[in-house]
Amino acid sequence: MAVQILYILWCTFLTSVSASVVKFNETAFASLPPLYALDDWKQCQRPGDQYCIVDAALVSRHPSPGLMLLQEYSKETLKHYNRTQIHRGVCVTRCGSHENTTGVWDAAQLCLNDSLLKYGLEAEVLSVDWCTTAGASPASSGSALALAALCVVLLTLALLATTLHALGERCATFNGNKYLLAFSMKHNWQILTYDRSKPRSDERMKSIACIEGMRVFGLVSVIFSHALLIYVYSFTDNPEFIENMYDQFVWQTLFNTPIWLQAFFSMSGFLTTYVILITMDEKPITFWKCLIGIINRYIRLTPAAGFALWFIISWYPYLGSGPQWNWMVTREAHDCSERWLYHILYVHNYLEMGKMCMGHTWYLAADMQLHIVGLFLMLLLARYRKAAVLVLPALVIASALAAGLVTYFNELTPIITGQSPEILRTIFAGTKILTMLYLPFWMNLSGYVGGIITAFILHYIQVNGIRLNEMKWFNMLFHIALTLGGCVAMAGTVFLSDTALPLWASSLYAALDRTLITVFFNIFMLGCFSGCKSGLRSMLYWRGFHILGRLSYCVFLVHFIILRLVFAGNPQLGHGSIYTLISLLITIMVLSIIAAIPFCLLVELPAIELWKAITEGDRTERKSTSPVRQQHREPVIHTIMPAVKPMDLLTNVRRRNEV
Repeated sequence: MAVQILYILWCTFLTSVSASVVKFNETAFASLPPLYALDDWKQCQRPGDQYCIVDAALVSRHPSPGLMLLQEYSKETLKHYNRTQIHRGVCVTRCGSHENTTGVWDAAQLCLNDSLLKYGLEAEVLSVDWCTTAGASPASSGSALALAALCVVLLTLALLATTLHALGERCATFNGNKYLLAFSMKHNWQILTYDRSKPRSDERMKSIACIEGMRVFGLVSVIFSHALLIYVYSFTDNPEFIENMYDQFVWQTLFNTPIWLQAFFSMSGFLTTYVILITMDEKPITFWKCLIGIINRYIRLTPAAGFALWFIISWYPYLGSGPQWNWMVTREAHDCSERWLYHILYVHNYLEMGKMCMGHTWYLAADMQLHIVGLFLMLLLARYRKAAVLVLPALVIASALAAGLVTYFNELTPIITGQSPEILRTIFAGTKILTMLYLPFWMNLSGYVGGIITAFILHYIQVNGIRLNEMKWFNMLFHIALTLGGCVAMAGTVFLSDTALPLWASSLYAALDRTLITVFFNIFMLGCFSGCKSGLRSMLYWRGFHILGRLSYCVFLVHFIILRLVFAGNPQLGHGSIYTLISLLITIMVLSIIAAIPFCLLVELPAIELWKAITEGDRTERKSTSPVRQQHREPVIHTIMPAVKPMDLLTNVRRRNEV
């Protein structure tokens, strides 16, 4: 024991003289209680056994060099977990000689103290939550049964509609009941696989087909960041892997990549505005059309998002088991059962942090709010075109100033995810940075308005025949735009240093980071749409991205569900490394795409097509001119539809010799 104490003190001395932060190697970590540990899950499966997630503080009745070292190490709150607290998965009913202990809390206390004897420490239990009882049958849920009934209805409609559609086209001419046709998987597969480089509505839409590739690359980045995040708050055997990231330049840069989310807001603002501009001469935008556009947007997003939310609440907890299952899966179902209404109303980006209910979908709420603002802004600019030159830059500047002032007066740091691992472990509980600087829609206004400005510029140069791709100065900007954006992200690494920068520097960077990222990304986007030659641009036009881009919304919704399933079902501690991260990214991408295909064909597209059928009446030819519809790239399958009875399923199936 004395040798162990001397070794720890020697490690402390060596590291303290070499850096301002207390560090020690893996051997020193092995001499101290691990941050995470899990009892054997399989050995806790006797009927009545209880397996719980236990949080406890380390204490000592006598002076302990090991505890003192952990306390000193934990003072570096920006880069280190709180190592004076431990987190365990404990089989509380299997504590050896303490099986007769009454109460789960006392049993957990005894279990932890037994495991800490070799370190000369004791535990003070802080919480015992998310317990699983072996052999207990899951409680029946009316919500789960209702979702099962809905799935049966959707599958039945899909089978009926697909059969009629397929046989009708094989044996006869099928003009089809448009309400039933919305559920045809054959019909929806044609929409999913449609070539976006051959637009049916306006030839100018062909030039922006590469936006699907941008969306796919952006989604891969989002999934990678979420894969990294789940390593932060799940139980791993090497949490120092996360802590060491804070001292490595490449990882520090990755911590600041969330500012690139402005690219998604820019694409959203661009698509809405561009479609309005190219259809404005034939169908001017009105207040009523703005309201219809908002409703269309709501119908576009909500059925799929609502289904995913319902799935999490009702079925998610019953899909498996494991030591972290209740902690990562049942916990999310519980939180969603409390917050589902806020999600349906798209205001959940203003809720307190620390809950696990589809946290990544805050983007949908912010984008919906920006979409509403954008439509009414276009209503104003359609009447006063010249005002766009003043109004749009003013909004960008106002958003930047708001970010800078909020940072200054609340003394915040500008790096969103570059916060303490302890804060990330608790899903940002107690932090002001996300709720004040990142999630509100007005903090992301610069990205959305940047997309609007790009749409105005593209429309202007197309109308006036200006060849932007032949201008050398713009070509040069186009080729270096993404590099300059990367430099903005890298500049944020200075705020992760051991020495805090002045508050004015944090405020200045918070005001400029998203604004500059918006400028550089929109220059790149405009160059792609204008035909500037680039290998990256050519790759973005790849045909395969059209399908993947159309699936991106469903992939976005389901990827975190699958990510938690993979981790929660693992009976052992995870292990963080660059190789496991890449492997996890590939696994989640493949599984999410596989799950997204039936999700898209059976839920997302039927809801959209059914809404079209309801709102388009009995037109003889369907043409998509809605800003929202075009924004989400829903191709129109032209079909001649004579007037039919709304619910007559077979009236339009005629033998070919009758045609």
